[in-house]
Amino acid sequence: MVTQAHTTTKVNAKVEQIRLNSPTRLLIYGSARKASDNSAFMYASKNVAADYKKDLPIKSYFLQQGANELIEIIASQPDNSIQSLDIFCHGSPDGIYFILGASMTETFTEKEVRSKNLPSNLYRSMFVMVNMWSPIGSNNFTNQHRISNLKLSAFTNESKIEIHGCSTASTKSGDDNFCSALSKELYNAGKKRSVVIGHATKANPNIGGTTEIKKQDYRHGTRAIYNNSKLLTTVKTDGRISANVIRSALGGE
Repeated sequence: MVTQAHTTTKVNAKVEQIRLNSPTRLLIYGSARKASDNSAFMYASKNVAADYKKDLPIKSYFLQQGANELIEIIASQPDNSIQSLDIFCHGSPDGIYFILGASMTETFTEKEVRSKNLPSNLYRSMFVMVNMWSPIGSNNFTNQHRISNLKLSAFTNESKIEIHGCSTASTKSGDDNFCSALSKELYNAGKKRSVVIGHATKANPNIGGTTEIKKQDYRHGTRAIYNNSKLLTTVKTDGRISANVIRSALGGE
């Protein structure tokens, strides 16, 4: 499912074309085995979209086919067009996790996920993918992916990726984690002032202790900002991390 909001003009075709080619914001949520998790991800994505205040065109996707679909969505974007990417999903320092056939109404048991080979994950490296998936996936890597499979040329030089999921920026097991690895790959792709933001601990959608479904938001707790695999700073304030905070972390250039 794709929705896109953008401002249009009828002044002339040239102005309209410039607007259509402007950088965009992608919000991608879902592909969890539990319908309740997909619902939480959806409402969290809506709150992030509201904070962007339509400053740029927004494309929102409900992910149903895991990392397979995530890779396809990013690959379909023109080069240098993604200003920000927000992913609402489950995660760990090693990767972000999805299933095939996700639903807003149906929940799959863990047994069903295993027996039907539904996982479709994105790992931080080939090494991690092989070591984490082989013991449970019988060396069937058909739906398993790694960061290097992403079309990173689609991002702008000052792009921001934020993972709204558990522990993708955790350093409990060492300095390497999903966010640091993704920031390194972005840098190597020429996106020198791009950043990747993730949770340093377990995340939950109950910002401010809310129990209201429509107010669910993962932007609280300790979040870490990475560039070129380096930890720039951590943020403990709630809500959107401002462009000024990111610029300051990058050195204010």
